[in-house]
Amino acid sequence: MWTSATVLSVFLVAASVCCICSCAECASSGLVCDFKKDCEDGSDEEFCGSCDFEAHSCGWNNTGDQLYTWRRQMANSSVVPGFDHTTGTPTGFVMQIHVKEGASMFPKAVLEFSVNNELGLGCSVSFWYHIYNTDTYSKLNMVMLRGSTVKDLLSISKKNTKGWENATVFIGNQPKGFKLQFVSPRPFMGSNNIKLDDILFNNCAKNDIPPGSDQLSCDFEQDTCSWYHDYSSSLVWTRKSDKAEKPGYHMSIEAKRNLDINSRARLVSFPQSTDQHLCVSFWYHIFGSSIGSLKFITKYPGEEETVVWMRSGTQGNKWRFADLTFRSDKPIQFIIEAVVGGTQGSIAIDDIVVSRSSNGCPAERECTFQGSMCGLQTSAEFGWTRVKGSALPENSAGPKTDHTLGTDQGYYLSSQLWSLTTGAKALVNTTDMGPTVADGECLMFWYHMEGPGVGEINVYVHPNDNTEKLIPVWSRKGDQGSHWRHGRVTLLSPHQQFKVMFEAIAGHNPKGNIAIDDLIVLNDACPPEGFCDFEMDFCGWVNSPLAESGLEWDWLSGSSSGTHVPRRDHSLNSQFGHFAFFEIMKPNQTARLESEMMEKVDRACLELWHYSSDWILQHPSKIILTVLINENDSLRELWSKNGYLNNSWIPGRVDYRAGGRHKIVIEATCPRSNCGSISIDDIHIMRDYSCDGSIPVPTTAAPPPTTTAPASPVDCTFEQGLCSWVPDVNWIRSNGLDVAHPWHGPQFDHTIENNEGFYLLFNGSGSEDDEKASVSASIPDNFSEFCVEFWFFMLGPTVSSLELSIQTKSSELLVWTRHGTQNQKWMKSQVNITNSDIKKLKFSASRNRESRGFIAIDDILVKRGVCQHNDVCGFDSSWCNYENDVSHNGRWTRRKATEMDPDHTYRTEHGFYISVEPNSSEVAQLLTPLLPASVEMCVRFW
Repeated sequence: MWTSATVLSVFLVAASVCCICSCAECASSGLVCDFKKDCEDGSDEEFCGSCDFEAHSCGWNNTGDQLYTWRRQMANSSVVPGFDHTTGTPTGFVMQIHVKEGASMFPKAVLEFSVNNELGLGCSVSFWYHIYNTDTYSKLNMVMLRGSTVKDLLSISKKNTKGWENATVFIGNQPKGFKLQFVSPRPFMGSNNIKLDDILFNNCAKNDIPPGSDQLSCDFEQDTCSWYHDYSSSLVWTRKSDKAEKPGYHMSIEAKRNLDINSRARLVSFPQSTDQHLCVSFWYHIFGSSIGSLKFITKYPGEEETVVWMRSGTQGNKWRFADLTFRSDKPIQFIIEAVVGGTQGSIAIDDIVVSRSSNGCPAERECTFQGSMCGLQTSAEFGWTRVKGSALPENSAGPKTDHTLGTDQGYYLSSQLWSLTTGAKALVNTTDMGPTVADGECLMFWYHMEGPGVGEINVYVHPNDNTEKLIPVWSRKGDQGSHWRHGRVTLLSPHQQFKVMFEAIAGHNPKGNIAIDDLIVLNDACPPEGFCDFEMDFCGWVNSPLAESGLEWDWLSGSSSGTHVPRRDHSLNSQFGHFAFFEIMKPNQTARLESEMMEKVDRACLELWHYSSDWILQHPSKIILTVLINENDSLRELWSKNGYLNNSWIPGRVDYRAGGRHKIVIEATCPRSNCGSISIDDIHIMRDYSCDGSIPVPTTAAPPPTTTAPASPVDCTFEQGLCSWVPDVNWIRSNGLDVAHPWHGPQFDHTIENNEGFYLLFNGSGSEDDEKASVSASIPDNFSEFCVEFWFFMLGPTVSSLELSIQTKSSELLVWTRHGTQNQKWMKSQVNITNSDIKKLKFSASRNRESRGFIAIDDILVKRGVCQHNDVCGFDSSWCNYENDVSHNGRWTRRKATEMDPDHTYRTEHGFYISVEPNSSEVAQLLTPLLPASVEMCVRFW
């Protein structure tokens, strides 16, 4: 009877609303229960969920057990708490669970409200509740019911509340046609005294904007801040934590085989005012063998959505940074959208930062040209122009799609050579950059040059030294095909600021054009020319799928899922290292990687490493790996081989020559089905070299290396001999000409950086366990405080240890050590020595019967005084101009290491480090020395 009466009252009120408003307006627009008061007295929302229960139940109905029900009644019906929340009096009304005689042992009380209109993006439901049970815990759950699907929204389990307590549940813009339910099962013991009051639908009208909706900077550690799920999409972002890879929480979606590849998840902001520049940055992670895209979308009032940034397909197993700048006279809404796009992989975002600035945003780390020129400056006469493919002028030339979005709506920078005469130059340069770190920084970009006679593109460094000097650092000429090509160049200017200049020179083709896109500067020098370890990307290689198959090489790492994926790469010998991967499921499936266009060469060596995987071992693979050369649009085979299934990376080398411009093509195919997989890594094209030991082919006589007189008798480059160093039989003076295998020694020394330069080498393979070898030199008597500087190279899967010790009259003290394989390059180390009784310096290396690899040292230098670390501070001689921030009470302290607690620099008790008291509750803040202005800077610490 109670339920029937309530339903009847809803119809009566609805009819009365249409009398207050216009009948046509109420009937056609569905203004009843749209969570906005359209009638002056608010009667159109009277029975629409928000309720203080003083007059009626506002559309909430009891739909559960008829003997265990929710009932609207006065608060004084029970002693506890004895008053409602709305009025704070005993005569106020609440919704309370009521038990009738004959109720079963385990019934559920269900209070239900039907939502039949669209909700706003920030919609939430808040309510007040009171629980009192003398014997056990009572449960109050809030769920969403759509058809037969139940979604848990909130679960409360308490014995007693402290008076009336509040709870809020986020609903969002759920599609209409669902029900909200308060569900409470009868407890096993005691009475279930549960009351509800003041249910409120907050910000649920379509255009409602919640307070605090401008809190868009978000690390997702607690919630999604002012980013709201778009529940009208087919998928919802998941807030998750991956402790192993990135501690803390981030937002993620995962591709699965049972999920529609068109599924998408969206995080949406409310419109933001743009009276100032809006500076947006975020980190993203897109990885997998079959994964879709991540988009950053903007929307202005009354306009369509616009994709301003997008990345598609795997971006490697690493977090990457993106930043964008916005300025408009209209409110702007942001949308972050992930499209599944495949069956394996994931897309994640984290650490969004949105700030406002009246002076403009910092220079974008990656310039996509979607919103601006990124501060690039063009010449007044012939300049580059920001364009998009859909708006190219008639009779012009240029790519139809950009590289960022891959659509005709994406912007790039065009040199517009089609409008210039042959030989004319178009110039564009960056604002001031640097100084760089000592080893340089890597400028990466994408360029497009298509058609015969297209001209050339050059990159220069222009130092800020008040001269017109331009230093050429990179160049390409002629047709590079229809693909966007990858360019990268090391910028080296550690002592002064500089600009980077792009120069396009018009060729004889009136339809020619050169374009650039997606500029970014990264820490560390670029990999050497012709080399690709796949750690950052595919380098200059691009997929060139056959028209009939459309198959491509994937970009994976050892942590990728899949039965036939190598668990370690070749470059780093790590699960986090990357490689190119191709799995063959059907007969004659083929994938091709194509190099950039290269000039003619009389002799070159191509080296690569390949890894085959299938269900069997110690057997030739069915996959055929072929290296071809494309010269004058004619493919010619250079090398072809089946892989071998032995769970290891296998080298492949081939000599070749080319009489003209050419490309190298790497092809994998199999005539059968289910052939397993093949992976490739560390491709290296060495021009003017032979694969026979990678010996350089001399063209002119090289001048003899010049050396300077040593500052001390201990200094040694090993170019002329062993100097004053005395080795035992296991240390040998060697060079790269004697290296036949990558684990037998470095291919180049550190001094003159070629395979003719000498170093001291210790082979890591021993004849017995714990076998040691040493090399020592006497120290002059007047050396009491000095710096030992040296370069070392340790590489191999099971290489052992290298130690530096000092010998006195009575003892030997270990001052520095390294164990196991290090980076695949020469590494510098400096050690401070303070001891007036030193007689010798000694390097010791050890190996075992199972050891594989090598240890090498070069360029030993001993200087009086403390070491000058420049960019590195190990705190071993001083604070390096770091200082405590006196505005905080906590303090960092410089401490000497102990045998049980060695430092990181020396890995011994001889070193120092800084630390704070572990139990201190005070904040200790460390300030760096004054640093030069830089677009991008990396701070690394242990």
